Amino acid sequence: MARPPALPESSQAEPLASDLLARSAWSFLGIYLLLVVLILAGTWALITQDWVRQQKVQETELSSLAHSLAEMLEHDLADADRALRSLGRMQAQSANTENLRELARQELLQAPHIARLAIWSAKGQEIVGVQQNMLATTLSSPLPSVELFRRQPQPGLLIHTAIVGADGLRYLPVERILRGAQGEVQSYGVALLEVATLEQYFRAIRLTDSDQASLLDGDTRLLTSMPGETDTPMPDFRRLLASQANGQRPDKAFGTTYEIDGESQVGVFRWLSRYPLIVEAARPTAVARAGFTAMKRRLLTGAGALIGLLGLLTWLIYADSQRHRSARASLGRINASLEERVGRRTAELEQSNREMIAFSYSISHDLRAPLRAINGFAHALREDFSERLDDQGRDYLDRICRASVRMGELIDELLALANVSRAPLVIEELDLTLIASDIVEELRLASPERQVLFQAQANLHVEGDEALLRNALTNLIGNAWKFTRGRRPAVISFTAEEEAEFIRFTLADNGIGFDMAHAKRLFQPFQQLHGNQGFGGTGIGLASVRRIIERHGGQIWAEADPEQGASFIFTLPLRARVIRRRRK
Repeated sequence: MARPPALPESSQAEPLASDLLARSAWSFLGIYLLLVVLILAGTWALITQDWVRQQKVQETELSSLAHSLAEMLEHDLADADRALRSLGRMQAQSANTENLRELARQELLQAPHIARLAIWSAKGQEIVGVQQNMLATTLSSPLPSVELFRRQPQPGLLIHTAIVGADGLRYLPVERILRGAQGEVQSYGVALLEVATLEQYFRAIRLTDSDQASLLDGDTRLLTSMPGETDTPMPDFRRLLASQANGQRPDKAFGTTYEIDGESQVGVFRWLSRYPLIVEAARPTAVARAGFTAMKRRLLTGAGALIGLLGLLTWLIYADSQRHRSARASLGRINASLEERVGRRTAELEQSNREMIAFSYSISHDLRAPLRAINGFAHALREDFSERLDDQGRDYLDRICRASVRMGELIDELLALANVSRAPLVIEELDLTLIASDIVEELRLASPERQVLFQAQANLHVEGDEALLRNALTNLIGNAWKFTRGRRPAVISFTAEEEAEFIRFTLADNGIGFDMAHAKRLFQPFQQLHGNQGFGGTGIGLASVRRIIERHGGQIWAEADPEQGASFIFTLPLRARVIRRRRK
């Protein structure tokens, strides 16, 4: 039986890509719907939170308004009570009417908000009546408190519903029983408080023009309202307060919502601490909710805009996925080609490394044999035929020997330089102060006649390869030791300073220095700025130092002046930034 022809890979991949695209589209739609639900829930939570906050703000504002009115009213009532008590004491001590009238005038001067002070006898006859000005109101008959005082001998202050005087202004009557020396009822004191003063204060402190206030007595009867008298029917405060306060007088103000003539109001009630009065501050609910309504509109608008933006973003993501699907195939081809090229380049690099190793081996072994032959035959020629050569011939032989030794040294330096670039790093924490001190001690043993003052900063810790960094410090300190041989004494210092993510090290000396115009040649192989001045060297040391520092992720440079010494400055990272490590 013949097998069906195999489908090409592209034909097999297309259904998979289509399924993946469909699943991605449904995933985007699901995420979009989930975000819509979260946005709506968050918006609803914010609206609810803002509504609660607005209610608290309104109740706090109205409570502060009622509290301020209560404090001022208590102050006015305290002045009236004090004035009436003073008149009662004066009447008990002396029945002189002129003395009582003079005392009443003095009390009115001290309390301008009291429009009138009067004393009525127990039979209802006015004994003394003093008012602030001629336009102030007068009472043609005693207030209906006489019978009340008879039924309640000690009720304290009695505050009546506000009355309208002859001048058209409203006054709040306040009465108190006045007793004689034996405690008998001898008269009744009456004080009229100007409601206009309290109303003016209310207009000054209210927060909106729609705010209203009312004054109730202990039985929740309306005594007066502010601002002005209105014909609007007031709610049944007795039933309202009974349902809210459970028949008890609260210690603090409380707020509630009620209706006045079909309009909802937010009201706060506060009891006076010393007098049987209740101050009510109210604000229309529409005014109280104005800020909340605006915030809710903004939240809903923002939520709608965010949902629309997310919908647009979902569509863009879907469209972008379509474009990416077409680009994915070409990207795969590019990646395959790139991997092939990377593999080819890696093979070339490995071949180059092998050739470098072979070249190093050739230099180390193949070139040394001719050098040993040249050097050996030159020594043999000197030993066997020295008497046949003149001075010039022997000088030539010495030059051949020195040149062969010099070439051997150069080969060694080249091999060392190659090993610096190729050897893997072994990173560990090092103390460069100890390493530098060891190097200086070795130089002192080799040249005990030298007087060199070495100053090294303590605890110069860094992460790096010990062998390579010791090599770098050996070259740097060796150069400083060499170029300070004419100084008495020679001074070499080794310090460090932390900068951001690096540590900057400075090795300075007081040697012969150099001209900064030639500083670019300093770190190049076989470049010597003082080669003809008898200091020796191969010119490889500083090139090795530069490669070591750069392999550790740092930089090196030099600063100097002729005959003023030199400073070699290099940086190393606080934490080693190397990739190549020793293979296991």
